[in-house]
Amino acid sequence: MLEAATRQEEDSLGPVTLPRDAYYGAQTERARQNFDVSGQFIGDFPRYITAIVEVKKAAALANADIGVIRRPVADAICQAADEIIGGKFDRAQFPVDMLSAGGGVSPNMNVNEVLANRANEILSGSKGYDLVHPNNHVNTGQSTSDALATAMNVALHRDILALVDSVRLLEEVIGEKIEQYSDTVKLSRTCMQDAVPITFAQEFGAYLAVAQRGVERLTAAAEACLDVPMGGTVVGTGLGVGAGYVTRIYPRLREVTGLPLRRHPNFFDAFQNGDIFQYISTTFKALATNLAKMSKDLRLLASGPRVGMAEITLPAVQAGSSFLPGKINPVMPELMVQIGYQVCGNDMVVTFAVEGAELDFNAWTGVIAKNLFESCRLLTQAIPLFAEKCLRGLEVRTDRCRETAHNTLALSSIVATVFGYDAGARAAYHAANNGTSIKEAAIALGIMSPAAAERLLDPVILTDASRSAALVDQMLAEEQQRVASVIAELSPAVRQAIFTVAGTVARADGEISSQEEQALKVVGDALHLEPSQTEIDAAAGNALHLDVDGFALADRRLVYACGAWLASSDGVLEGSELAILERLRDELELDTESVGAVQAQVDRLRGDRRQYLPRCEALPWWEDFAELLTQVLVEAADPASRVNGRLSEAGAGGPPASS
Repeated sequence: MLEAATRQEEDSLGPVTLPRDAYYGAQTERARQNFDVSGQFIGDFPRYITAIVEVKKAAALANADIGVIRRPVADAICQAADEIIGGKFDRAQFPVDMLSAGGGVSPNMNVNEVLANRANEILSGSKGYDLVHPNNHVNTGQSTSDALATAMNVALHRDILALVDSVRLLEEVIGEKIEQYSDTVKLSRTCMQDAVPITFAQEFGAYLAVAQRGVERLTAAAEACLDVPMGGTVVGTGLGVGAGYVTRIYPRLREVTGLPLRRHPNFFDAFQNGDIFQYISTTFKALATNLAKMSKDLRLLASGPRVGMAEITLPAVQAGSSFLPGKINPVMPELMVQIGYQVCGNDMVVTFAVEGAELDFNAWTGVIAKNLFESCRLLTQAIPLFAEKCLRGLEVRTDRCRETAHNTLALSSIVATVFGYDAGARAAYHAANNGTSIKEAAIALGIMSPAAAERLLDPVILTDASRSAALVDQMLAEEQQRVASVIAELSPAVRQAIFTVAGTVARADGEISSQEEQALKVVGDALHLEPSQTEIDAAAGNALHLDVDGFALADRRLVYACGAWLASSDGVLEGSELAILERLRDELELDTESVGAVQAQVDRLRGDRRQYLPRCEALPWWEDFAELLTQVLVEAADPASRVNGRLSEAGAGGPPASS
């Protein structure tokens, strides 16, 4: 006669039919029927089952220690627990859905019933609760509240440490890749636009920091899980435990789990507030979002392979299209992006469930546990795949990276640092309009000599903050010295005449503002006059009585050029300014032809500037006065400098083009 395939068990709601080989009981079966929703059983999370079973084993030992349950019963429960921990019982024995309602009663009773049936079988040879009862023995001194909260913490602690191992592997692979391509220079990007040169080590160093910070944060989160509320029973009062139980349960928990578990300092806090779970979830999310960002970066850097950025190549792990032969997709980075999205969604669920706790107990621990375990599992399993199947085989196209680093328009910023914003802007616009590099543009515009450009615009140096700062300081000092040397060659009388003209133009509207006073100080400093306030007032009040005896024609033309530049600095020549220029021409005894030539030079210099730099971005006239003066003097000394498209190479950097 065949043995029946089912057995009967009865609870407070009546009889329930169970599979004969099932070690769970009536409450589990009702939960299985009521909550078949997510397709994920508690048995699908082995560390969670192990943790619950360990809690039950520790409780049995503690209760036996204080004489609440008999030692043979405790021993049978412990043997059953060891069998479950050892893998003797598969997921089918734990069929309660992770989203079962009731604050965790169903998962708790599922484990209680399996342990009780197996312990009873050990003692009597058959399933049942004659000798070991799920509530009276296995659950003695416990509530679902403290037993499952403790088990969740234990399982999370172990899950997080497993995730730490995965992140350490990621850290190792990224570190190896940085070492392999440490000297490769490439182009950084901001707002998806070309930015400044950067090394591969610097860019991937940020990815390495994500892994290192992830290890630190996860380790701290795992440590926080070691505070557990075992012994608090329902809401934290400890109602229903035997005398001495709390004293014995923690040593037994540490013995059974092998973990340095600690008594939570406030049981009521532990049952009401789930911020520890929110903290852990946020730690998962922070790691996941950073890895998703990294993965998106890799997709962009590997885009192409012929038309996109194409700075790196990723290992081909599978065909990328059912329609396009030879197409390879960056599937491992895409996997990490999707996991990032899922973890973020899980974090939102945990946030709502933590916030949704009411009064003295959080009933939403099921959904909290499901999402935390899932996030940790996804990251733990995906990160090694990403590290081994994507990052380890990543290759950098060094020639392509070097080319983009040399051709970025952002190098105009370093030109601006040494030669002024105007020079940097002109170089950028010229390079963009003519399809050249900043180096080529700076040379073509006469901002720098080829030697100076080669020296200043080396992308390798520009990726090193200390080296680039030292170089910029040196070249800036050289440029300032060159300009000062050119102006110092003027006679004191010529420099004083230029200063007087500046003061007269400043007072063209009948008064001199505090801003114009400051401007005259700048002009005086550029002319090496260091004027006092009295001299500034005198210059501003001068009616253009210049002592030009002994001035050569070039000196007089220079003085007039400065006056013409200053008078039209705002783009408009007013009547009073025209009158000043008329008097200036007479004072300098310049004929119409000379005035026309000087005015044409001034207009050309201003046109050069406006060609690339809109007036709204122009510096105040006094800020680039020294540059203007130097330009006029250089052109006067070497008229071919304009024809050849570059200036003479006086000084290390060569004189700058006009402002």
